Amino acid sequence: MSPPRTARETLAIAVVIGAASLSGCAMSAAPSDTVPTSTSDTFGNFTADELANICIDVTSSAFAPDVQFDPDNTRIEKRNVDPEWLVLVPARTSGVDGEAQCTIGGSPESTEVELSSASIERLPEAQIQRLIDGKNEGGE
Repeated sequence: MSPPRTARETLAIAVVIGAASLSGCAMSAAPSDTVPTSTSDTFGNFTADELANICIDVTSSAFAPDVQFDPDNTRIEKRNVDPEWLVLVPARTSGVDGEAQCTIGGSPESTEVELSSASIERLPEAQIQRLIDGKNEGGE
């Protein structure tokens, strides 16, 4: 078993995955409908709108200038590790469907963002489950 990753290593992995996704080198996945999965309007100290907006704010500059986010269809999942929330915000950019991907914790006053990735492909469900479990978001 390998030692736990530091926040810096996790961020480096996220940057590599995001860069690969933007360059078209990432694993291809069939488009899926992204729908909110929680029936609650609050997520710990956050509202769904706050989590979506935080993720949009930290990823928007990584997308093409024409990006249009769809915060109403944000998927938020409670993770089994910190940061507590996985936030997936659908986006459309350069004529393709993508998504902003973030892990967010802390509080609205002291937000902690660990993963922030802009992808021109939506994450496959198996990868989402790995992120929820805090496992290597890249695969194994």
